[in-house]
Amino acid sequence: MTMIDHTFSVIVNTTDRANSLSILLRALEQQSYPYFEVVIVVGPTQDHTMDVLAEYNGRVRIRHCKNANLSQSRNIGLLAARGDIVAYIDDDAVPGIHWLAQLNRLFQDPRLDGTGGMVYMIRPRQPLIQHRIGIASALAEQVDVRQSYLEDIVPPGQGKFWTGRMMGTNMAYRRRALLEIGGFDEFFEWLYDDSSIALRLTHAGKIVHPVKEAVVYHVPASSRNRVTNSYNARWWVQTKSVIYFTQQYGPEMGESQHDLLMRSLHYAHGHWLWAGQLQSQGRLTRRQAWKMRAAEVKSAVIGACHGRYRPPQLLAPAQIEKAMQTNDSIQPYLVENSTRQPAVNPVSGQQPNITLTAPPLRVCLLSAASPPFQYEGVGRHTNLMARGLFELGHTVHVITHGEKEAVSFYDGAYVHQVPHADRYGRYCMFAKLYYALNHSHAVHDKVQRLILNDGIQIVDSPLWQFDGLVTAVHNRLPVVVRLQTALRQITAIQQDSDADTRLVGEMEEEMIRRAAYLVPNSQATVRKGQAVYGIQFTSDRYTIIPHGIVPVDDEAIRPFDPDNSPDTLTVLYLGRLEKRKGIQDLFQAIPAVLEKVPRTRFIIAGADNSHRDGFQQETGLDYAAYFSRHYAKYAKNVTFLGRVSEEKLHELYQTCDLFVAPSLYESFGIIYLEAMNYAKPVIGCRAGGIPEVVAHGENGLLVEPEAPDQLAEAINQLLQSPAKLRDMGLAGRQRLLNKFTYIQMARQFATIYRQTINQYAARNTE
Repeated sequence: MTMIDHTFSVIVNTTDRANSLSILLRALEQQSYPYFEVVIVVGPTQDHTMDVLAEYNGRVRIRHCKNANLSQSRNIGLLAARGDIVAYIDDDAVPGIHWLAQLNRLFQDPRLDGTGGMVYMIRPRQPLIQHRIGIASALAEQVDVRQSYLEDIVPPGQGKFWTGRMMGTNMAYRRRALLEIGGFDEFFEWLYDDSSIALRLTHAGKIVHPVKEAVVYHVPASSRNRVTNSYNARWWVQTKSVIYFTQQYGPEMGESQHDLLMRSLHYAHGHWLWAGQLQSQGRLTRRQAWKMRAAEVKSAVIGACHGRYRPPQLLAPAQIEKAMQTNDSIQPYLVENSTRQPAVNPVSGQQPNITLTAPPLRVCLLSAASPPFQYEGVGRHTNLMARGLFELGHTVHVITHGEKEAVSFYDGAYVHQVPHADRYGRYCMFAKLYYALNHSHAVHDKVQRLILNDGIQIVDSPLWQFDGLVTAVHNRLPVVVRLQTALRQITAIQQDSDADTRLVGEMEEEMIRRAAYLVPNSQATVRKGQAVYGIQFTSDRYTIIPHGIVPVDDEAIRPFDPDNSPDTLTVLYLGRLEKRKGIQDLFQAIPAVLEKVPRTRFIIAGADNSHRDGFQQETGLDYAAYFSRHYAKYAKNVTFLGRVSEEKLHELYQTCDLFVAPSLYESFGIIYLEAMNYAKPVIGCRAGGIPEVVAHGENGLLVEPEAPDQLAEAINQLLQSPAKLRDMGLAGRQRLLNKFTYIQMARQFATIYRQTINQYAARNTE
């Protein structure tokens, strides 16, 4: 079957939201489907909207609406449209890259007259699904979020006539179908315009079919009707719309007069009570609450009178006839360099000020934990990769675990939270394997959606918890695997060889074998990976890319001042309290340090992991309690903080004098970089990738692992040499700037991604 390339008119109705409109216009440059025009209908705006539009002179069709009436504005856009399909999107939203491509695919069915996809609200602090396969009744009842068409197949409301509906920020119709029913009813100045149009189309015998695809990301902005993130809104307009809706359209769709009356009274009374609740909760002032109640009564009366006694306010027949007969071509929006425009932050509007010579990449990064929801090693590394890639102009999606599905935009990336899948029941007795496999499958399901809607080209997965295994096995996209310390290596250190960990290790090995490319973080990781997994990494299959972090401003660093030595010297340990991180060796070293440098204070920050590494089972105590009991003489010089916030973490780095992390093994050791960032000297072990970060004698000292005497000697050596504390700290800061920034890291990853995408494409076209 030959694919029809429909022409689209993207219609944007805007008033007083110039900044949001600018973000949308820049985001539309990323659309993969080229056959569309943009029609902007400007309301009675008082901001710099026209200045924004001046930058797009000759690329957009501009019309004006003198009233702040959304339905009237939609009709003006409809009459100006020249495309086969009219696609409505709000000025405070951005579409997925394949938005129009997905809509075009759906409209290949000649019977379809209206459709639209999911809407995610993507504010970092309030992410949620706003709309998915919605339905509405002739009593103005709405169900906005459903998992599938089978959910609520017997609708929960009282209405007899139900239909699929789309949200106003993501709805598309055949232009002719809208014109045939007279366009939008202009009584709806705000809200329920989307439900009424779907209801009228269905009642006219046309097919309306909302879907999960064709995704739009929504960042609600304030308007004349609503102050965003507050309850201060003209809710009475909603009451007017609901009552008008029921009275105007309910009778002809079979709703009884009793049901129409009860629905109207129930809705108006509910808003009356709600105003009082908002006042009692302090969300509205007394004056605002009573204004709302007075307006509710007035609006209810207006809605009822217009609904019962006046006809709908539709387009005039002459307007419809003229629009039906137009054969003008669309005014193409995309220009030659549109495909090379950097990605846009949909929340702030930030766009990297760089010139790209090739289209930006569309990358999907995986990490079971990810900021701003969880902070840990792999998640923080993924977050920094995302931030760097965005600043290089690329579009980044991160898939992480969440209790419910949601999308937010954070630090340059669309962060998709996915709950665990419910599969692999036969493995439920293996807790680690069962958890990881179900997460990997949930990740794969989301990857498939991102391919459809956002056109991701490559997936990057950490080896830890093998997030990308199912995706690698499916092999629809190339999967790059970041190699770092994983479970098989840890179990070798902790001598844990139960069946569950052995099976997880086999999954790790399988993902390495299936990877399109490998990115170890150090030469040590290459050696260890080959030894642990028994796989030879040939030079054409991997590239070492060290971690990088964001350099703090020079004003934030605190190098040691030998001329103003503090009364107390602070040694910081930051990391999980477990054997692998060397906490037991530090305990044994502390007495020797305090005997020589009694003015030393140790700060130990990090979550206690004694219940997992066997320490608590062996001693009956967690690490803090053990130290207090067995090293009571020194306890006053040691402070245990437990898990700390990200803000506290940076404060600790900034205020310490020396950083110590005597890990038995680290594939890299990003914690050393974080201390070096603040010009602090560091002490680590000659293990794993640590010597590739810490240059012995230059920015710190290295000791053998599990050698507490050497550790104590190294700490004493630096604490007793103020000049070394300063000089090594400053050398570490310079080493970071030269080799270990997040931009340097991201640039190397981007190179690898392009190379891997090209190689994968070449293999699959042979």
